[in-house]
Amino acid sequence: MSKPASLMPLFLAYQQLAGCAECEPADRLRGGLEQLLAAGEVVSADDLFAKARYLQDCGRIDPSLIPMEALDTLVAGVALLLGPGLSQAGTAPLTVAA
Repeated sequence: MSKPASLMPLFLAYQQLAGCAECEPADRLRGGLEQLLAAGEVVSADDLFAKARYLQDCGRIDPSLIPMEALDTLVAGVALLLGPGLSQAGTAPLTVAA
């Protein structure tokens, strides 16, 4: 099984491309990075921070742009990193988008 890609370098590249909104090649690259950031697994604190900042960026542009897959993988990452110490009493079972 391969190790998931670190999300922080992806997020930093995503941020750098934000200044080139009128540039079609940069827009395509940014779209690809958005997909990777939305679907990427959270396996470290840096990944957690990168995904949270990506979601924050999406929410600032338009809250309806926040991908559900990104929220699902964020929640799964928090559960992975913080483990059974989290209280999930009264919450639905944890599921992650396929």
